[in-house]
Amino acid sequence: MFLLQASHIIYRRLSASIDPLQRMTFLESHHFVDGEEMPSVDPNKITLINMRFCPYAERTALVLLAKGIPFDNINVNLKKKPSWFTEGTFGKVPVILYKGKKIPESLITSDFLDEEYPEPALYPVDRLAKAIDRKVVEAVSTIAGKIFKIYMADTTQQSEEEKVEIFNAAVTNHLIPFEKELKNRGTLFLFGSRAGMADYMVWPFFERMLQLPHSFPDIGAKLAIPEDLCCVNTWIKAMQQNEAVKLYGFPPKRSAAIYKLYFEDFDYDKALAQTSHIKE
Repeated sequence: MFLLQASHIIYRRLSASIDPLQRMTFLESHHFVDGEEMPSVDPNKITLINMRFCPYAERTALVLLAKGIPFDNINVNLKKKPSWFTEGTFGKVPVILYKGKKIPESLITSDFLDEEYPEPALYPVDRLAKAIDRKVVEAVSTIAGKIFKIYMADTTQQSEEEKVEIFNAAVTNHLIPFEKELKNRGTLFLFGSRAGMADYMVWPFFERMLQLPHSFPDIGAKLAIPEDLCCVNTWIKAMQQNEAVKLYGFPPKRSAAIYKLYFEDFDYDKALAQTSHIKE
């Protein structure tokens, strides 16, 4: 069940009977801005300082959900950052508040959660395998810069050809190596038969790649993940059925609409509210 308190949300392990569309929107609370008072928090519970459609914050949220960890969520507007958010952080999300401490950065917070709440394990027991997983995460995650560059096309006056060129570079430099990695492992997920830390850390960037054809429909076919990347596409379909991903993620059309509104005036709450009717 979900218990709403002021503008933040406490997560409890969900019943499988809850409608997926209802589950998808449960963290869409107000984004606090400078001048607004910070909500009260329980220092003995995890509090996630979040921005609802930030891919890096999504990493930490997925770990929380995958492990079934109860947590409070506070959304902040990154264009009008509250002073209580910037103090003692890098001014970026995610940040975890716990026992009077502020823990920043997606990889740091995710590793902390995995150690603080060891079950279910999200990393391989073998230290070498864990290091290789981290290497894969670092290699794939650099795709974020290319994706963001495509989304900024309207402000940088990029041509359609330039967008496609950037996307093709992402395929060559990131997706093809990821295809080889999955094929060499011979498993459905990077972690094995179920999603693990590496899967959750790279998923948010694929989620945003999937919205590209909807963001730029005139060249959408050229911005689609190639069908011949069989392992990548199988992995994507499996991740889309993952419970944590279904709880947190947005379907591609809605995600594209959110980003369109977001880049218009950076009104986070409006972008969420005006797209809530989009179900795919």
